[in-house]
Amino acid sequence: MTELQAPTFNLNGYEIRDTILYVNGEYVPKSKAVISVYDSGFQHGDGVYEGIRAYDRRIFMLHEHVKRLYESCKSLDIPLERDVPYDQMIEIVKETVRRNLAIGVHDIHMRLQVTRGIKRQTGMHPNLNVTPCSVVNCVDEKPPIFNKAGVKLITSSLRRYPPNLLDPKIHSCNQLNQIMAAIEALRQGADEAIMLDMNGFVAETNSTTLLMAKDGALVIPTTDCILVSITRKIVMEIAAAHGIPCIERNVSVSEFYNADEAFICGTVGEIAPVCLIDGKKIGHAVPGPITELLSREYRKQTEQYGVTID
Repeated sequence: MTELQAPTFNLNGYEIRDTILYVNGEYVPKSKAVISVYDSGFQHGDGVYEGIRAYDRRIFMLHEHVKRLYESCKSLDIPLERDVPYDQMIEIVKETVRRNLAIGVHDIHMRLQVTRGIKRQTGMHPNLNVTPCSVVNCVDEKPPIFNKAGVKLITSSLRRYPPNLLDPKIHSCNQLNQIMAAIEALRQGADEAIMLDMNGFVAETNSTTLLMAKDGALVIPTTDCILVSITRKIVMEIAAAHGIPCIERNVSVSEFYNADEAFICGTVGEIAPVCLIDGKKIGHAVPGPITELLSREYRKQTEQYGVTID
């Protein structure tokens, strides 16, 4: 494959790399990527996605992410397994990374998205769909997005919905609940918003998992009202390997105010310390020693593990 320099274009005044995307069987520049306005994702948010990060020529936790994508589709009766077999999806992700590395794109973050497909006319009924699933792999040159010197959080007035309303274990494209919380954070000069569950306990932030350290242990909110984060699982495994107890239970926001350390984690931002919650300073040092250890060990894993594209 010929080595080329990826072009750039402006988006809202910022220079953004024109990466290579996969769109329904074709690899196209971001600036030319299109999908039908009758696609179920555009019409109703009827689809699922996974955020996946590549480190050099390795794709971190690729099988875990793709497995969860297929599980979400099964829950929604989106026939992904029929339209795109699992091994084909793995190759789509690998090839997307290959093509972007070939044009000099690094710090690759992908949003692998599947919708129910294109409709013959507007309407929510799945019987209106006339094509196979739409599959898009969006690629951005995106280093970890959060400030490693500390992120600021506020507590949202909105609640994270419970499974009896919409199962959060389905990684749905419809994210208005979290978007509205993110708007609250922006209005208050914060980076993210903490979302509580219907009982007033901490669920997560609008886009990440939130954890705390107290008296030498990790204290971790339950997964009752959130997607089970792949990064969260890795963090807990690292902690256990270093003798740090992990206590999973309901946690109130006031406990986070008084934490020794707090941090957020996720694929797009890795691990980032929290410095303020609702204007209250968290801990004595940012990042704290446990956060530093977990962040360092997580980065080691990204350097050693992953599915190679070769």
